[in-house]
Parts: sequence; C-alpha cells; structure tokens
Amino acid sequence: MNLYTYTAGAGTPLLMIHGIISDGSFFDEAASFLSDEYQVISYDRRGYGRSTLETYTDFSVGAQAEDAADVLRACTDQKALLFGNSAGSLIALELAFRHPEMVRGMVLLEPSLAWDEEERGKLREWNRELNEYRASGRIKRAMPAFIRVTGAPASGESAGLAEMKKTYSNLKNFMFGELNEVQRAYDPSLERCRNLEIPVKVAVTREGAASIFATSSVSGARLAGWEIVEFPGYHNTAKDMPEDFAKALKRALNGL
Repeated sequence: MNLYTYTAGAGTPLLMIHGIISDGSFFDEAASFLSDEYQVISYDRRGYGRSTLETYTDFSVGAQAEDAADVLRACTDQKALLFGNSAGSLIALELAFRHPEMVRGMVLLEPSLAWDEEERGKLREWNRELNEYRASGRIKRAMPAFIRVTGAPASGESAGLAEMKKTYSNLKNFMFGELNEVQRAYDPSLERCRNLEIPVKVAVTREGAASIFATSSVSGARLAGWEIVEFPGYHNTAKDMPEDFAKALKRALNGL
C-alpha cells in the first residue's frame, strides 16, 4: 500500500500521526514551526486523504502501526520521536510496542486510554451512539457528536467545497473503517504500558480539560505512571493553534 507522506525540515525525526476525520495535512501549519528543529514526517493514514483505498480492508491498530513503521523506514534510519493526536496516539503506542528499536520517545495527545471503568463506560456510550448513526446511514450526524465529546466550541468559519468533500470522505472512512477497529477494539493492557521502556508523556488540552477525551487520558496516564503535560486549546489544537501547539510540543519533547 502506498501512503501519502509529507516531510519538512531536518534534524531529529518526528513522526506525527493524525487522528480521525482528518489526514496528514492536519499538521501542515504546525510543521512549519517545528521543522527548524526536527525532520517532521506526517502521512495520510490508510483510507484518509490521499491514501484512499478502493475497498475497506484491515483498519486495526496493529496494521496501522506497521504502516507507521513503513513510513519511518522510508524516511529515516534514525530513532524517531512520535507525536500522536487522539486515535493517532494509539497507533504510536502500538508502534512502540512492536518496534521499540525505532522509537526514542513519544507525546500522546488525549489518547483516551480508559482503564477506569467510569471513563470506559462514557466512551462505550459514545461508540454506541456512533454505531447507531452508521447503521441508519446518518453518517453526517457523527460530526457534531465528535465535536461534542471534544468539548470544543463550534467553528464560525465556513469551509470551502473541496475541504467539505475531503472532511466527509475522511468521516466515512472513520465510520465504516475505524469506528470499532480503533475506537473500541484496541485495548492495550495496563501492565504492558507500565512496562514500556520508552518515555511517554500524555498531553491534555487546557480548554478541553473537561471532555471525555481529556479526563480518560488523565486517568489512564496516572495509572500507567506517565507524565501529564498541558497543551493550549482544545482537542484539535495542532490545527487550530499551530504556533502555540508547536511551542508546547517542543517543550514536551525536550529530554525525550
């Protein structure tokens, strides 16, 4: 499979893995602020953006971790730092489990690792809601449901037609490909995470701190013994606040 890959800058490799309903262009502006210190590598995950597939195939986190490993092999022979946004965090984590020799350290933004039963129940309820939309063909209803659980205010900006088409294509890919493979099926054991011999920091957004994505990430990080760092903005801070995000990420990567 050919995955569309973006690179910018030189220095320590920094692989950035996007979440759901987006693609590698999610990091375009942020990369311009990071490329002075890092070789920034991002890509469109399978089925997203320019990595579209004719038919839906394996969207498991394991398969996508191997995709990420292939991207790294194609772009560098050095150990890389990883940044995962939302569901991209789970792929980064699995990449570290499978190929620790490729990973120097990682920052996971709101990975929603819910080992706490209360947090797990909230995420399962959200998954149930999205599956109802999929079963009834009301795919567009998933977008406001996603915005609601991130805690972010509705954007007042109107997207152009091309951007709207791309967003809907990415949304379909999530709903029919990843919804249950990534958002529900992937459940790494707490013991495995505690024993991971690679430094991990979990980033939680300041304004989105009350969202289920943030609260479940805080509880998960505490159980795993991972450091928690604060980022500005909401769940999509990398796109919404690229310069401020880049400054926060540089601070978090320092020492990894």
